[in-house]
Amino acid sequence: MPVKRKNGGRQKMNRGSVNTLQCIQCGALVPKDKAVSRATNNALIEQACMDDLNLATIYNKPEVPSFFNIDNYCVSCACHLRIVKVRAECHRKKRFVPRSLRVKK
Repeated sequence: MPVKRKNGGRQKMNRGSVNTLQCIQCGALVPKDKAVSRATNNALIEQACMDDLNLATIYNKPEVPSFFNIDNYCVSCACHLRIVKVRAECHRKKRFVPRSLRVKK
């Protein structure tokens, strides 16, 4: 039978098994190397409060706490939420790095 992907949609090469992660959308258990992960850095204070804080303090830029969050999705939820988009057949074999993650030279 024809094979759709050389790696079977996973990033493990010579590992026997990997840990599982839970999809935050549907709750499915997905292998760690197959899950679609997106990282977000969220501030604990919203922007309107931040502007008021900047006006009220004598410091130039006060330190505001933020939290770093990693969201894990299964492939079907990532496609449904348009986090990962279906590419044309000619572009599916190519490795794709989003513009926001590219290293600037």
